[in-house]
Amino acid sequence: MIGIKAPAEADDVDIRAAWVWQAQSVKNAGDELLANAAKHKINRLYVNVDMNISKEVYQTFIAKAGREGIAIEALGGDPSWGVEGREGPMLRLASWVHDYNQAVEPGERFDALHLDVKPYVLPAWKEDAKPLVQSWISNMKRVLEQAKQDGGIAVHVDLPFWLDSYTVKGSRTAEDADNEALSHWFIQNVDQVTLLAYRDNAQGSNGIIRLIEQEMEWADASGTLVTVGVNTKPMPGEEFTSFAGKGSSQLEGALQEVATAFREHQSYAGSAVHDLTYWGELEPEEQPLPEKPINPPVSAPEIRGTYIWEASQVTDDGGDHILAFAKQQRINWLYVRLDLDQPYSSYRSFVKRAKAQGIEVHAMGGHPIWGKKENRPRIKRLIDYVKNYNAEVEPDERFVGIHLDIEPYTLPEWAENRDTLLTEWASNIAYFQEETKKDSSLETSADLAVWLDTFPLPGNDVTVTEFMIDTLDHVSLMAFRNTAEGSNGIAAVVSQEMEIADRLGKSLLVSVEMKQNHEGEHISFYDHGAKEMENQLDKLPELLSGYKAYKGNLVHAYDYWVDAKP
Repeated sequence: MIGIKAPAEADDVDIRAAWVWQAQSVKNAGDELLANAAKHKINRLYVNVDMNISKEVYQTFIAKAGREGIAIEALGGDPSWGVEGREGPMLRLASWVHDYNQAVEPGERFDALHLDVKPYVLPAWKEDAKPLVQSWISNMKRVLEQAKQDGGIAVHVDLPFWLDSYTVKGSRTAEDADNEALSHWFIQNVDQVTLLAYRDNAQGSNGIIRLIEQEMEWADASGTLVTVGVNTKPMPGEEFTSFAGKGSSQLEGALQEVATAFREHQSYAGSAVHDLTYWGELEPEEQPLPEKPINPPVSAPEIRGTYIWEASQVTDDGGDHILAFAKQQRINWLYVRLDLDQPYSSYRSFVKRAKAQGIEVHAMGGHPIWGKKENRPRIKRLIDYVKNYNAEVEPDERFVGIHLDIEPYTLPEWAENRDTLLTEWASNIAYFQEETKKDSSLETSADLAVWLDTFPLPGNDVTVTEFMIDTLDHVSLMAFRNTAEGSNGIAAVVSQEMEIADRLGKSLLVSVEMKQNHEGEHISFYDHGAKEMENQLDKLPELLSGYKAYKGNLVHAYDYWVDAKP
């Protein structure tokens, strides 16, 4: 194996690991990350790899981690990596890790390639798991062969405990010698497995120990090491799968019970906690629940905003009516469309007074045609205007970020030549991000329709949604529904995006519609009025409390909100 001799590999030391999905946390030598790891006595981290981060950053971070007794595994994964023809990113990650390890000193190397591939979360798995099981195995064989050819870096995988109920044929298991369990195949073929035994207790028929006994026996027979993974992420409705809210003592007690139960198993290597961020949010000790209320209210989201589409509402009269409405509605966030033909003085007073009122102001622009490559200069003109404006005005008069509203799916090309349009739109967004970040700390964001998570980005192994969330600082999800709950409610239609953003460490805002809409009665609050909108928005903090990405709500738009029915 091309890696370092990890401290956790000593015979008398169990692995104590955690997942780290925030790839940027390795910067600045990973000081904050390693400090958090030390608090939990961690000796191994599964760190999500961003191949755009320089080799030197990883060298510094891994070397420092090694000096502190912490081994680093290169973490990567996406459900699509188990789909036929979508193994490219997994192979590229494996190649990148190999090339990196070859180029650096032993003490600066990744200890293993750690894959978190979850095709079982895809809708197709529920419809018919067989094709996905076959493609997942096929893709894994390719990466294992590549790793072997490249010199044998260890390949570790995450597996939920219940995969032993599926066979390598994709069927549910039967007591049949020719029907190998899917978990058994993985245990036989990879170097190490982290079993995702997501339960909040060690004992009992539904406890961690009982659920993974079979896998431990298979691992003993094959000589494969196993770490036992537990969860600390809040899981509304499935609280039994997480230690969230149950205190560090309960977590540590369960881990100790698991270690004691499996101490005689040669395959048992230690434990892993998902993930470091949520682990840090556990209470030091289990706290008694208050008698009243039985269900403590969830605090309101931090951001409460709207869109100002008419630039003249700011430039003509200073926007006094906007700020008065904002104060009345407790608004603390505005996207303001700019007229780039106006002098900078047109915006200075408004932004200053808004900021004094506790409102964060982002400059806004956009049009469906901005999704086409030929219109990239329009994006550049907006970026240049905001940068030059911020350079000339006082600090309390500056825009915080730039927000784009580009909806190319309204163009004829969406039906006629969609792949080209999607490719150009993504390229323009990447350009917007790169150009904005040159010599500025402006935040980048864009509006995104929630149904775009069904469209793959041509030539890439991600959906349009994941690309946008990954590229920008934050995204505003156009969750145009007028009920919070239900299978087609606001919370449900943003859940996939929230999962993606949590994994990528990005922020999301949820935007609802107040404009009259004729596409369906479920779209807008126009007929329901402002009070009903508030009732539904009040439900979202609790419904979305399991997602760190969720930062607040937006109402589209000021013009419709100010004239809304009571």
